[in-house]
Amino acid sequence: MGILTKKPKTFEVQFSDPNKSAYSGGDKVAGRVIVEVAEVVQISAVKLFGIGCAKVDYNKGKLQCREEIDYLKYEEILHLDHQPTDADGSITLRPGNKYEFMFGFELPQAGCLVSSYVGKFGSVQYYVKAVIEKSGQLYAECKRYFDVVEPIDVNTQELMAPVTGAKQKKVTCMFIPDGSVSVAARIGRKGYSEGEDICIDAQFENTCSRIVVPKASIIAKHIYLANGRTKVFQEKLTSVRGDHIISGMRDVWRERVVRVPKLKPTILGCDIIHVDYSLRVSYILNNQCRRFRLHWHLWIRG
Repeated sequence: MGILTKKPKTFEVQFSDPNKSAYSGGDKVAGRVIVEVAEVVQISAVKLFGIGCAKVDYNKGKLQCREEIDYLKYEEILHLDHQPTDADGSITLRPGNKYEFMFGFELPQAGCLVSSYVGKFGSVQYYVKAVIEKSGQLYAECKRYFDVVEPIDVNTQELMAPVTGAKQKKVTCMFIPDGSVSVAARIGRKGYSEGEDICIDAQFENTCSRIVVPKASIIAKHIYLANGRTKVFQEKLTSVRGDHIISGMRDVWRERVVRVPKLKPTILGCDIIHVDYSLRVSYILNNQCRRFRLHWHLWIRG
């Protein structure tokens, strides 16, 4: 029975700029792999991998739906400066020393990556993985994740133009006509960054016999594609409500604010995960949000 070798005392990946919150296409990912051992160890190689992958995984009935797309696959063998190798090319690591293996690689150019994302049924994740091999076998490994944000230009003419809409909904009570509810609304643009305010101008009019409450919400829609099947998950992120509108009255909004919360960017460039956002202006009748609503897609830049 062979002698078991202890795992490294320290084995971790450190980035050169620990304060960098996110990377984009064309940026350099650089840093060092730190190794400290508790006993003399002879290793054959230290390898570094840069990995980026989109994954979808969910059950639809008895069917397991899975799909993956690679966005980053990088590999290099790391070397120590001024560190002699043994005759067979291996490296001897000794206790009391701190070994630093430097690395650096460039991310694919803008347009080739998708922003980092972790959702209910899928993810897009990027990480650096370091591996120590001993006698050609895996001895130890460690990972360090980093975020990628592919910029969205929300200042294009299309996204900066104001948008308007109007709808009217007839209301019934026990299948008997009971007036209608109408809304006309406007927002200044469709492109936003987190923390910005969406200012809504709107007019709600109630001619039915019941009380109506106007409402505006930001909705996130997550679409997952795998095995030729589609799974959709929607969530309300934030909302505002107006005053109660009794029969025969109206409510007017002048720049009513809905603040964009902290969000990941819109994701439309991935073949298996789509994430988009929308603003919905609707009303509540009998404590239920009606399907009648104005709906505008938003483009969110992280």
